[in-house]
Amino acid sequence: MTSQPAGGDELMAAGSDRMLGPGGDRMLDSALRRSQSLIGAAQSLAVGLDELGSLDLPPAMSGQIDQAQLRAIASLYLAADLEAAGVVPAVETLAGLNRGGAGGGVSLDLGGAATLVAAFWQHRADRATADERVQAFARLFGAGFEDLMLDLCEALYKLDELATNTSYGGIAQQTRVRSAAMKLLESLVAAGGGITVFLAQEIMASLKQALAILGQPDLRGALGARDVWGSIAGIDRLTRTKRPDPRLYVRRGRAGMTVLAWLADAAPHVETSAQLLVALDHPVIPAAVDWMEAALAIGEASGDIPAPAAKPAAATHRAESAWAALAG
Repeated sequence: MTSQPAGGDELMAAGSDRMLGPGGDRMLDSALRRSQSLIGAAQSLAVGLDELGSLDLPPAMSGQIDQAQLRAIASLYLAADLEAAGVVPAVETLAGLNRGGAGGGVSLDLGGAATLVAAFWQHRADRATADERVQAFARLFGAGFEDLMLDLCEALYKLDELATNTSYGGIAQQTRVRSAAMKLLESLVAAGGGITVFLAQEIMASLKQALAILGQPDLRGALGARDVWGSIAGIDRLTRTKRPDPRLYVRRGRAGMTVLAWLADAAPHVETSAQLLVALDHPVIPAAVDWMEAALAIGEASGDIPAPAAKPAAATHRAESAWAALAG
């Protein structure tokens, strides 16, 4: 595995301009661009610190290193849900079936996508493998993560509950957000490592390449697809693979990345009780609600969470549990 995956000139060019191309999703395109920006900022800081060598740095600098990792982790969260949605796995399956255009097992005219698929297959050894990706996601977002994420999102959602201030909710509400943020930060920093930034860069590069292939007009035409999600569904039909609705994972991934990017920005202030962490009009709050709703829907679809009696229409009733609050 390398820090910058090779993909052939054609493959790299396909993913370098627009993330998705004409068969894409504008909301996802925006999220991927935000993710790339987060990785870029994180990489610049990580490389800059590395070039300082073994200098005796002041303690505050360690917080900056954590922020670099956290920004990369925010991007990796989006990547993890896009993995679940089948973006890279579907293209890996297609490339394997076609053996990079060498006629392996599937009768499908790829047209202009053939060169891209061939390059994706030929350079498979230069990317993180499916097992490596799954292991990285499990290390960061495995046992305990979802509960900690839920606690933070619920605290953000309830920031205006019994509010004593119309701008920031109140001291008790801010304290709850701060406590939840601290616990999630400690978990993520412990799970992360020096390679996190570079892993994020590599995985996002693979995602861009895969999305460029899935959105390629000739491939969409061959699969009878209108967009990248239709392409994934078409590949799944070829291999008789069943996959959950990708839109839920895209929604959760985009919202989760927003929450974790906010957490990275807030990290230096979490231990400073004199400073407010978030205002009631901050965009992280609707993102937190969106994450809870998408996570609830995914849980219902997989059978992990009992289906509520009714779906929420508006946040008018506050409940002890975030899942119960969303159920109305």
